[in-house]
Amino acid sequence: MFNLEYQRKRRRDAQVSKIDDFPQEILFEIFSRLSVKSLLRCRCVCKSWKSLISNPDFMNAHLKRNVLKNACDCLVIHTGYDVSGFSVYDAEEFTKRFDLELPRPKHVSYAVYGSCNGVLCISAAWRVNLASPIYLLNPSIRVFKKLPDCHILQTAHFVTLGFGFHERGDDYKVVRVVRFPRKKDFFAVEVYSLRLDTWTRITATPPVSKQARFPQPKCLFFNGFLYWITVEPSQHCTSIVSFDLDSEVFQKIMLPDILFGVASVPTVQVFEESLSLFHQRKDDNVWYCDIWLVEADTWTMNRTILFPRCESVAWPLGIRTDNKFHLVRHVRNMQRDPILVLCDPVLQRAKDTGISLSYHSQFVDAYRESLILLN
Repeated sequence: MFNLEYQRKRRRDAQVSKIDDFPQEILFEIFSRLSVKSLLRCRCVCKSWKSLISNPDFMNAHLKRNVLKNACDCLVIHTGYDVSGFSVYDAEEFTKRFDLELPRPKHVSYAVYGSCNGVLCISAAWRVNLASPIYLLNPSIRVFKKLPDCHILQTAHFVTLGFGFHERGDDYKVVRVVRFPRKKDFFAVEVYSLRLDTWTRITATPPVSKQARFPQPKCLFFNGFLYWITVEPSQHCTSIVSFDLDSEVFQKIMLPDILFGVASVPTVQVFEESLSLFHQRKDDNVWYCDIWLVEADTWTMNRTILFPRCESVAWPLGIRTDNKFHLVRHVRNMQRDPILVLCDPVLQRAKDTGISLSYHSQFVDAYRESLILLN
């Protein structure tokens, strides 16, 4: 009996020794092909594997391989009205993976203000102020990071947040825009660096009037820029404000002339690898969605989608890399909760996912899994 146990131990030790003898570059290549869930398990095998998987170079290589995939891994969906309302679903099978356990200050309901490389930037959804906590969250590895307090101490109104990746600096950044009620310089902007873990106030401000509103909490990050939809009531004008994370300069992008003064606010998105606008309109009791693309500073109508009856766009659309996006199917007379459906704009088809949404919040976004924020 003793010999049998001894032989088994020797075989296990020999197997571990053989694994440890693998060249690091081969392990690097093998691990970069694994899912985040498998990598988290591999970190527990031995110290050398943990060190390799936690290396920033490996995290970036794993992320780049994931970006090459033809679709996102997960959907993050607000399925309820309270703080525990965010859930993560498989983007292909539409099965629930888990509910997000968010930090729980009293009377705080959260909103997603930006997403990039599998990381979400979240803060309070209602009554937001400079004291409201801001978190970076990677749902795939269940890691939160609370951002430090801001440097602006004067009385100011919170306006909006943006979140993205600064490629040249290899750094994730959060941009916070606030408004002063009674000052000549009515906007102030701070930029948070994850690498430095600090806020820095910059001189650049959005090129909009002091009455401008940012009606949609979530901003878009695309090719090194942040984009927000802005509404200026005094000028009856809706436009896009962009922020270059490299030069830290704001610019104003005007919408197509045909959208000047429209009542419904369009949504800025990425469609067919281009900056785009989704504008919903109603004509003879039929709802349509016009998709506009910008090329060389010129807006071009890409296509118009006819909505089936009782359907509307799920904000902020959750567009996938295959250009399919998500709609909300409303049940007549509100007899049950709305249902999430997946729309194929080319085939003009919609697939019922079976996921129920809240009437109060219908946030749907798509993301790829990553190891960003893993210590």
